[in-house]
Amino acid sequence: MRWSRSQSGLEAAIRLARKYGISEDSHDLVAMTTEKLTAAFSRRTERLPNVVSDEGAIRYAYRSMANLAIDLARRQRSESNALVSLARITPVPHGPDQSVTSQVFIEELFTALHQVTSNGFTCSTCNDRVTYAAATEVLHLALLEGSDAAVGETWFDDVIYSVVDRYEGGMSKSSAAQRQRRSRCKRCVMELLQASLAHMGVRRG
Repeated sequence: MRWSRSQSGLEAAIRLARKYGISEDSHDLVAMTTEKLTAAFSRRTERLPNVVSDEGAIRYAYRSMANLAIDLARRQRSESNALVSLARITPVPHGPDQSVTSQVFIEELFTALHQVTSNGFTCSTCNDRVTYAAATEVLHLALLEGSDAAVGETWFDDVIYSVVDRYEGGMSKSSAAQRQRRSRCKRCVMELLQASLAHMGVRRG
């Protein structure tokens, strides 16, 4: 724990963030590693068998940080691919007919979303109520603003984050923990929307 918060730990985080091209900065990676180690230690009732010296403890902490960086990089690539698929939900309207078709599609997706949720869709990493609320807000935005809603990648994050913050307002969590929570909920919303598309027989991305 001392190493992860030290200058050496920060320098390692900088190298790993650059190596794997993750969006989190080095300080975030340090904070997330510390939380990961704290959670891992809280579940243990015995000493780590291979950690018998400071050097061994540093190796363990570094491996934890590196594995976390790899997981974040994989998640980032997965989310980027899913956003491309999600943007296709709202085709660019070229006229009144296309606009009506787009609105009907979103309305049908609302129905599918409700049916998939009613059938017991769950996400292991996020609150189901938050996932459903965020997914419906995404569709409301797409219905109201059409293809303009799917410009760039920040719009989707903004919707997810606002819902998570609203449902978890007042909870005392570090900024790193809040980012992890938002990221987990974002993946769950992606899964729910993709499951809803599949329920309609639509295969995208």
